[in-house]
Amino acid sequence: MLSLLLTLCLTAMASPTADSTDSLPNYPDDVETVTVDGRDLAVVDRGEGAPLVFVHGLGSNLSLWREALDAFDDTHRVVALDLPGFGLSDKEDVPGTMSFYADAVASTMEAFGIDEATVVGVSMGGQVALTLALEQPERLRDLVLVSPAGIETFAEQEAQTMKSMTTAEGIANTPDEQVRKNVAANFASWSDDYAWLIEQRDSLRQRDDFMDYAEANARSVAGMLDAPVRDRLGEIETRTLVLFGAGDKLIPNPFLHPNHTTESVAGEARQALPNATVDLVDDAGHLLMLEQPAVFHENLRNWLNDAEAGR
Repeated sequence: MLSLLLTLCLTAMASPTADSTDSLPNYPDDVETVTVDGRDLAVVDRGEGAPLVFVHGLGSNLSLWREALDAFDDTHRVVALDLPGFGLSDKEDVPGTMSFYADAVASTMEAFGIDEATVVGVSMGGQVALTLALEQPERLRDLVLVSPAGIETFAEQEAQTMKSMTTAEGIANTPDEQVRKNVAANFASWSDDYAWLIEQRDSLRQRDDFMDYAEANARSVAGMLDAPVRDRLGEIETRTLVLFGAGDKLIPNPFLHPNHTTESVAGEARQALPNATVDLVDDAGHLLMLEQPAVFHENLRNWLNDAEAGR
């Protein structure tokens, strides 16, 4: 879970040169701005059919779902949002709690006239989706968790250590070389096809809302640690698909839990969630939907088709 700290860090501080309204590299062309609960959020909404709502993880944004949006917009209504504090959404004074983000997802659905949806969350977005399932289960038709935070647990001392080490200033001042290593840690095997993630983070560094972004990340780490969901997973009756990359270098936390394995975390998910299908994707790391997009899309499509057939 909090090994996701590896993916937070940006390039070293520089004076912002870009306005917060500017776009970022590799964003979909059809992003719109919608005011939700008094904040401007960046959202993609396209297609028709049963809605899929995509939720990104810590430090990232809706562009992680570009390929998935393109793969499913012919059969589903696909919606992806930048959570408050991230991407192109408003970033000021974001509390960073999981309930806050779950409410943001629910309010975005309401703003777009969506009563219930299959919610797809990656990493921290997985814990947000789990929180939504616990607090507002009527919003979920089905649940899809990709490399989810919230399954791996941390002792109180571990949590305190991680929170004390995670500050906005520390995130903002990470050296360039460390940024490259952090991004590479999201994948089982590095390819220059993923270099846009580094370019995008550098663009974020140039924006005038950069420090608000860094603060949102720091608060989100505390938010994950302060609201664990592992012990409540048995309450979730929603039909659930859980996918981990077999080569995930971030879950379990490689520093705090070096003797655990991704397979063991997947086993915990399988045991804890009463109505879940849990699989590991070969040749994939933490961001498996980028590293093995065709496999991810096939898994998701087959599972959605099975879900509809069983209703």
